Amino acid sequence: MRYSQDLIEEIRTQNDIVEVIGDFMPLTRKGGSYFGLCPFHNENTPSFSVSADKQFYYCFGCGAAGNVYSFVMQTKNCDFLEAVKILADRAGILLPEPEQSKEEKEEEKRRQILFDMHKVAGRYYYECLHENIGEKALYYLNGRGVLPNIQKKFGIGFAPDLRDSLYKHLLEKGYNVSDMLKSGLVIENKNSQGYHDRFFNRLMFPIIDVSGRIIGFGGRVMGSGEPKYLNSPETMIFNKSRNLYGLNFAKNTRRREIILVEGYMDMISIYQAGFHNVCASLGTAFNNDHARVLKKYVDDVILLYDSDTAGTNAALRAIPVLVDNGFNVKVLQVPDGKDPDEFIKHNGSMEFSKLLVNAVSHISFQIECKRKNYNLNNPEHKVKFTVEAAKILASLSSDIERDVYIKEVSDETGISESSIKKEISKLANIAQTNFVKEAEKKRKRIYNNQISNIPVKAKGVMEAQRELLAALSSNINVYNIVKNYIKPSQFVTDVYCKAASIIYDINEKGGRVFPAEIVNHFESVEEQKLVTEIFAVTFNYDKESELEKALNENIKLIKRTLLDQRTASVDNVEDIKKIVEEKINIDKLYIKITNG
Repeated sequence: MRYSQDLIEEIRTQNDIVEVIGDFMPLTRKGGSYFGLCPFHNENTPSFSVSADKQFYYCFGCGAAGNVYSFVMQTKNCDFLEAVKILADRAGILLPEPEQSKEEKEEEKRRQILFDMHKVAGRYYYECLHENIGEKALYYLNGRGVLPNIQKKFGIGFAPDLRDSLYKHLLEKGYNVSDMLKSGLVIENKNSQGYHDRFFNRLMFPIIDVSGRIIGFGGRVMGSGEPKYLNSPETMIFNKSRNLYGLNFAKNTRRREIILVEGYMDMISIYQAGFHNVCASLGTAFNNDHARVLKKYVDDVILLYDSDTAGTNAALRAIPVLVDNGFNVKVLQVPDGKDPDEFIKHNGSMEFSKLLVNAVSHISFQIECKRKNYNLNNPEHKVKFTVEAAKILASLSSDIERDVYIKEVSDETGISESSIKKEISKLANIAQTNFVKEAEKKRKRIYNNQISNIPVKAKGVMEAQRELLAALSSNINVYNIVKNYIKPSQFVTDVYCKAASIIYDINEKGGRVFPAEIVNHFESVEEQKLVTEIFAVTFNYDKESELEKALNENIKLIKRTLLDQRTASVDNVEDIKKIVEEKINIDKLYIKITNG
């Protein structure tokens, strides 16, 4: 059977390509990628690259390429459907059978019951907040400055201090106890005599997934009591490691930057202040699952955690997770130990926006955290701090960026820049950098050899299609102009026609073109390789005018090739005249994307 694209994508996201390939063969990290000996051809120097950011692999030597499905298909010698089953099993995801079993139908039915039950619970909590029983909770919420329209937008409610009020409400709505227990909203009493609510006397924050469904709750206790915040347990519809509070709203901003905070109130306060690109983790450390979910929507992250020791340590733990997953990371800590909510109340949105502008690089933040551990008037401490700073700087791939921080460390410690550079060179292993450069040369040399036997025109058309699709995938402004001049059906090869159709559809819906997800739509290894090449080989232009020229040349070449194909099958004079006219129009075509 054919599985839905949503299911195929869910399975892919739960199988990190670095981990899957790392289980099969040794990988070494170099910069933002991982390298190893290619399993698909004999070699002595590693040229097999795995991108954690884009979630695909590419061999600089033999040209093998694809996503995690492609790798399983090639190494297990299986077809696409078998690869789906292998990876679903690895991730613990239950696949529907060709003829869905009674048990599986029941499970899907239970999932829907839990979604419906959480919706009913959310409405109940919201109503309780606005009745007499929720008067104190509403007073607290208003006192925190949360406006009524924001309270409604986020569905904030109140769980009464009645122990079993939601349980009774759900019974009245026709839900059975078994499903209530599976939802995590209701718990069996310790003496096994009866049931009670998980949440009571708490301000309730519905946790909503990116599809807009309530999947759990977070509750803040009113008055004394522990824990201060209590989240729903993990259920068949809620996994706190794969969801972020407020992401359902943040993704709609279509901004490629997000503010990541720790708590519900911080997130809501920042959102209310007009900064809608904000979300919060759900009472658990930020992890790779969170990062993979976030990567579909943003590229840049501003970490905004509390300024205390716990918040600083949480930020330091989150930084490598974000960096390893390809994010550009900055860190912001509110002055004077205030949390964001408190700062905005006292200083307003304008001052908060200034803080965001001045967020520091994660490198500066990490170095400053190290510096606090040492007394730089002590020579021994000075040396230890410099070595710690060098370890951080060795992870940078940009020489310019590294030089900036080397100068700062040198000015602070009095140790010469050359000495710091020598330490970094030792730690970074310059040989690895040289290898990456050599691997790129090898890729170009072998790639040129591979295509040398292809007719020049056909070779150019393949490159033109890849280059054009790469531009349409990465630049929405270019897409909005170019889409009027070439349609998906006008690409020359079937694979690129289909890829173009998918890319156009995503752009029209305001989504993000994520390479590994596009590859999911193709089931043969060869097709997956062709699609991966769209994103694996980068095209760099120093000026926008150079991009404009390349786009025009590519579009004209593709259109001319299509006309040539039509000419071969034409057998009457009128059709030939039409083709000649179309060629003349193509020659006149010039698409402007620059303002010059």
